[in-house]
Amino acid sequence: MMNPEILNQELNSVEFVLKTQRQIIKDFGTAGVDFPDDFRSTPYHIDQLLREISIRLKDLHAGSSSTFSQLLYQIDIPESILSDLSETDDFSLSLAEVVLKREAYKVFLRNKYS
Repeated sequence: MMNPEILNQELNSVEFVLKTQRQIIKDFGTAGVDFPDDFRSTPYHIDQLLREISIRLKDLHAGSSSTFSQLLYQIDIPESILSDLSETDDFSLSLAEVVLKREAYKVFLRNKYS
């Protein structure tokens, strides 16, 4: 996985943030989940990103468990971590952090190796 310091450094880059947001749109889109209209073109601060992801994860988790599982598979998040996250104060926010890190890592790898 990606070093947290490198991740934070990358997330200070507007271009990297926008690429990460577009990756999030792409992956969540497979589950039929939409984001605000400006999400593709306006870089969000990390707190805003986590809030937007968390809201959608909470809705999906409360709805269709198969769609939720498919989304985790699409993003490449093992379902085995859900039990650990369920013990946190805010499950959807904790999962949003994992999702953001994974999506950012995908962008990082694509930038590095393409």
